[in-house]
Amino acid sequence: MRKSIITALVLAVIGIGWVASGQFTTNETTDAVADDTPRAETATRAPMKVRVADLEAVMRVERVDVTGRTEASRKVQVRAETHGQVRELLRQRGDTVVKDAPIARLRIDERAAKLAEAKATLRQRQIEFDAADALNKKGFRSETDAAAAQARLDAARAVVEQMEIDIARTTFRAPFAGMVDAGHVELGDYVQVGDIAATVVDLDPILVVGNVSERQVNSLHEGMPGIARLIDGTERDGIIRFVAPVAEPATRTYRVELEIPNADGAIRDGITAELQVPVSEADAHFVTPSTLTLNDDGVVGVKVVTPENIVAFKPVEIIADEPDGIWIGGLPRTIRLITVGQEFVLDGETVQPVAGRATILGAGKI
Repeated sequence: MRKSIITALVLAVIGIGWVASGQFTTNETTDAVADDTPRAETATRAPMKVRVADLEAVMRVERVDVTGRTEASRKVQVRAETHGQVRELLRQRGDTVVKDAPIARLRIDERAAKLAEAKATLRQRQIEFDAADALNKKGFRSETDAAAAQARLDAARAVVEQMEIDIARTTFRAPFAGMVDAGHVELGDYVQVGDIAATVVDLDPILVVGNVSERQVNSLHEGMPGIARLIDGTERDGIIRFVAPVAEPATRTYRVELEIPNADGAIRDGITAELQVPVSEADAHFVTPSTLTLNDDGVVGVKVVTPENIVAFKPVEIIADEPDGIWIGGLPRTIRLITVGQEFVLDGETVQPVAGRATILGAGKI
């Protein structure tokens, strides 16, 4: 009886030890497997997928666009330089004229008689001077008498010249080739010195005038080519002939003049026009703003995928923005841009690119 009890106790101890031994072994094995599972999953996890678009840069021309108006290159008011009554109108409003063409004439009145009198006096003074000069050479006249005769002759010549100038001023002439924009006198009008007789404008070449801001003015200079887009949609090429060095006080803007040919006179003064001046050109990509991201230093850029499928951050320069996207520069000509998922991958990480369809403006719009 006692032997049976001892045997039972021994067997119980062995059984308990065997069970405990198996439990510990199972836990250790389980723990080992649990520890190895993440390593295996980490080692075999596939690269993250990102959507990409293959883009090629286009040559983008940076322009200064200004809304302005057409303006005659020259506009002059012909004013009276003498007084008198208008006796003849030789050109009407709207007529074209060449340089020095007569526009209107005043009555000469007594000017012709005064000129004849002045010329008679001049002939007399010339005879007196010739006699005095001959006597002076023979020693019968003093030097002072000869000088006095010379002075009277010069005065007579001056009077004749003044009368001829006054008579010439009775005819109003065009100062340059152009068109009579307005006639300010009528037949029979009496004009005084300074009164406006007519306005003459020069429409060839014609100017397109606009005002640019202080940020734009430094990119413009005389001699640059430009384009004038008229209100009817036609375009004319021209050259910048003037950039104001001083701003207009009221607007703090600078006047710019684009000169364009207008031999046929088809472009009128005062038409609304847009002035377009290309100032620079550079390779650029057109992308949506959502593709932009920041690096750890706060630099704006985009993330691209290299030929080895590695993510690379590229800083960019924002050139211009439009309603449906932005133009960026500073990138290689051809890039594989990450369009979806750029915020979830890191610079230098290997990814699996998934091609997306790119609707490109020229060759650059996503």
